[in-house]
Amino acid sequence: MKVKLGIDCLLESDILKKKRIGLLTNSSGVNGDLKINVDLMLNGGFNIVKLFGPEHGISGAAADGVSVNNAVDPKYGIPIYSLFGDVIRPTEEMLSGIDAFVYDIQDVGLRFYTYLYSLVYSMEECAKRGIEVVILDRPDPLSCKIAGPTIKKRLDSIVGGYGLALRYGMTVGEVAKYFNKVFDIGADLTVVPMENYEKYMYYDETGHLWSTPSPNIPSLEHAILYSGFCLFEGTNLSMGRGTVHPFKYIGAPWIDSAPLYKELKEHDHPGVAFRERSFIPGAFKLHDQPCNGLEFYVTDRNAIKPLELALDIIATLMKLWPEKFDWDVHYHGTSIPLNKMWDGRYHFDLIMGDEQYRERLLEGATAAELSGLWKDEQREFENLVREFRIY
Repeated sequence: MKVKLGIDCLLESDILKKKRIGLLTNSSGVNGDLKINVDLMLNGGFNIVKLFGPEHGISGAAADGVSVNNAVDPKYGIPIYSLFGDVIRPTEEMLSGIDAFVYDIQDVGLRFYTYLYSLVYSMEECAKRGIEVVILDRPDPLSCKIAGPTIKKRLDSIVGGYGLALRYGMTVGEVAKYFNKVFDIGADLTVVPMENYEKYMYYDETGHLWSTPSPNIPSLEHAILYSGFCLFEGTNLSMGRGTVHPFKYIGAPWIDSAPLYKELKEHDHPGVAFRERSFIPGAFKLHDQPCNGLEFYVTDRNAIKPLELALDIIATLMKLWPEKFDWDVHYHGTSIPLNKMWDGRYHFDLIMGDEQYRERLLEGATAAELSGLWKDEQREFENLVREFRIY
């Protein structure tokens, strides 16, 4: 049975119809018939007075890490406020004249995806002003499976924070409940739940077509690989941004694909196949430079361990090319000032959530040894979030 999304459930109810609404959304905010939420809500009698956009803008078209300007909706004349750039929290002026702040964005279930922080920052600002927060719930496309380390508070940034596990295994409504209670935000929070949804579902089991949440996650397979291969953002490798398969390719000009392939084939990596691949990124890191590396295919999503795979690739690269492999301390391609994004910290650490993983890799630790470091905190996080489950 097809899952009924929060937006479709809202449209059948009378809640919010007498309130002035601020809507934080983007192009992923469609209903079960792929119709945009803004059109549906306005035509359904809801009074949207302000729109808000996350990273990539409300259109979902802006490149990753690029500041997005405020604008006006060309169809309805509604002001659009950007929450990614010089301003990442809604201001007093932005929130004035709003009775309810509504969030409707498809997420990918990973801590380093920035939409969550646009949500929690908005929850905090709304709580200060007594503005109701309403979440129109959507699936976690990677199911309820939790994996990876939790992030340490000293590494909080817009690519990770609030004690989340790397793959946190909750819908956005469940995460909002977690934020609100664990961090004592005190928001007047309402979650409009889905119907027919089961927590073990992957997105392609919901009956819905994939609505690209951001430019570089064009399919569920890309999202699965992204859960580990985002680590390469913190290295001097390309992870395929600027190609037709971001996060399916990894490579660099100094890599020889053959020995890398041979070494990795000797390791046990279930649920994935890979081949040698050469490519030229058309944008972002190493753009216009011929890169050699590998291309990856998910063969069993229940068996693959993308995070362990990515760590093993990094350990192998450090072994084969110790003088060439390096870490990045910032995110390539961003127009946001470096000190605002990462404060000079290693991007790899911000993604992993703890400096010890990079430090242990430098000491020669294996991926298997590293994965053992987060098992206890992963289990603790699983226990912590049980009370916030809706499904």
